[in-house]
Amino acid sequence: MKEKKLLRALGNVDNQYIKEAEPMKKTSKITNRQKWVSVAACFVLVAVIGVGVFQSNLFGTKNDIATLDGGETITFVKNDLSQSSINLNVTTRPLSDAEIEMLFADLPVTADAYFDADNHNILGLEGKIGDTRMVVSKQGVNLLDTIIDGNTITSSVDGVDINAGYFVTKSNSQGIKTVIYYATFDMGENTIYVEYSGVENESETVKNNLVDTILKLIENGAFDLSQIQE
Repeated sequence: MKEKKLLRALGNVDNQYIKEAEPMKKTSKITNRQKWVSVAACFVLVAVIGVGVFQSNLFGTKNDIATLDGGETITFVKNDLSQSSINLNVTTRPLSDAEIEMLFADLPVTADAYFDADNHNILGLEGKIGDTRMVVSKQGVNLLDTIIDGNTITSSVDGVDINAGYFVTKSNSQGIKTVIYYATFDMGENTIYVEYSGVENESETVKNNLVDTILKLIENGAFDLSQIQE
């Protein structure tokens, strides 16, 4: 607004005064150059701020990054989740305490084992580690009824490749949204899926609880499901 008013004022100045002012044109050019330098500096500042904003994920991407003590990171990508039915002919039974200790040592696991109804071979497990849902499928078998729709970014922790993400539900009747953090990774001959959920405003706690479970499973190491008999 100030520049526009200045131009209008100059338009009303008598030509005589404009001629008298001609010696000052050189100074005016210098001023204009200084203005352009200032404008260029502003563009540089905006560009730097813009890079910082995008790196901070305030605009554009929807990634949530967990940084571990050793400096490694797990990137959770915002995606959509949906449920599907599984068409498998299986039988199930709970794991015994002895079997849980054999597979998971001292992790607080409760789970059911899934067996092929025809050949009676174990297909995997479904249960919980504390409050974290867990599905373990032998390679070539899919026991997961959750479909992940979206991009993934592979993170690496202690040599284990992890694909992780999160999903936010629509508000319920009380206006509360639920956030679900999840991850999939291979351990030996098994594919492990884990997820942890909670209210959206506690998303940092939900994410950290899931990360803690992932690290415990990686520390526990690969396990052999074939030791579990129907």
